[in-house]
Amino acid sequence: MSDAIAAELRALRTSATVADADHVACIRIRGAGAQDLLDRVSPRTLFARPGRMVHTLLLDDVAKPLADVYLCCDEDDFLVFADGMPASAVIDYLAPHARGLDAACEDLAPTHALLSLGGPYAWEVLAELATPDVIGLPYLNFFHEARFVCFRGGKTGEYGYDLLIERDRLDAVRDQLATVGRQFDLATISLPALDAAALENFFWNPRRDVRAGLTPIELQLQWRVTYGRTFPGAGALARRRQEASRRSVLIASEGALADDAPVTAGDRTIGTILSAGRSPTRGDWLAVALVDRRYAHAGLVGLSSNGVPVRTLSAPSIDNRSLYIDPQRHSYASRETDRFPPLVRA
Repeated sequence: MSDAIAAELRALRTSATVADADHVACIRIRGAGAQDLLDRVSPRTLFARPGRMVHTLLLDDVAKPLADVYLCCDEDDFLVFADGMPASAVIDYLAPHARGLDAACEDLAPTHALLSLGGPYAWEVLAELATPDVIGLPYLNFFHEARFVCFRGGKTGEYGYDLLIERDRLDAVRDQLATVGRQFDLATISLPALDAAALENFFWNPRRDVRAGLTPIELQLQWRVTYGRTFPGAGALARRRQEASRRSVLIASEGALADDAPVTAGDRTIGTILSAGRSPTRGDWLAVALVDRRYAHAGLVGLSSNGVPVRTLSAPSIDNRSLYIDPQRHSYASRETDRFPPLVRA
């Protein structure tokens, strides 16, 4: 991993960062049937209250996850943020389920951009940019501001906010962010660094942790599914519950790990690495591994991958600073006098 990515990740863990979220598809669904359309495809019960977000998935007919999705109730419309599929593919996915409904899908990319703020002091940057009221914004909620719509989410373990901005306002918002951000050492962060942060926290990565034959069961994503509902892949997923024998787990090693490498216990192969990468925060290697269910527990040693010793971890693999930041007590200006646990556990 490059020194640049390590520096970006250090900024995310200790201050605040901003990123272009061009990899996320942004779609608005209009019409009286918008909620019914999303209710037909969401594996998770859709609680449609204005200003609230539902974190779920899109599945294919064999229950393979296709995209990591937020469904956002925006009064009479819905906003869909999908990581893992381009907007055109999401719209094509929704089309057959929209039959008979008053629901129209619009790709927002031509008219809007998405910027992501992250880090233990991201809330303070946003409070200076918008309003101090943002400090009280609950997780999975959003609000409208004159220049953008702000969504509180995040997949890095730190405070996270996504700003949906009309393109004709984008340059002005960027300039305002740059001005406000100077006092917080606001840094630009790239997608590879964000992916490394997600790996440190065992967040599912739809651009890497997808394989044929895997479902939310193996990927530890069942919390995004409400069983008993009808949705694409529901039958396949129900059948899979009776036969699934592997689970994903976070593993660590002092040596280099590789995607698709086997994981062994003695002379027995017990699984495969889905995605691996070096953690600059920890100084070792981390990986998401799919292993036999009996080994999918934290704290196991004596395992290896291509001869390199590995051990299973409890996620997250670091003590994210945002877990200890209290916006009522802390600030970036006082960070040197505030006491926090080290980012890496002993």
